[in-house]
Amino acid sequence: MALPIKDTMQLVEQAMTVVKSRYLLCILISQRIHQLEKGAAPTIDVDPDDYTSPKTFLNLSLMEIIEGNMDLEETKGEPA
Repeated sequence: MALPIKDTMQLVEQAMTVVKSRYLLCILISQRIHQLEKGAAPTIDVDPDDYTSPKTFLNLSLMEIIEGNMDLEETKGEPA
C-alpha cells in the first residue's frame, strides 16, 4: 500500500524527530529497505500483504523508526 507523497513526507518529518541527522536517517532507511528486500519481518504490527514491494518498504521503514524499533547499534558491523 503505497502512500501519497504528502503522507510519506509527513512520515519523514516525524522520523526526523527521532533521528536528528538527515544523513543518518537516509542510511538507516536504506539499510532497512535492503533488509526487508531480503525477507526480514516487519518490527511493527502491520499486515505483511500491504508491504511487499520496495515502494512500500520506504514507508514501513519510516514507521519502524518512528515507533523506535530501529536500533542504531543494528547498523554497526553490517556490510555497506
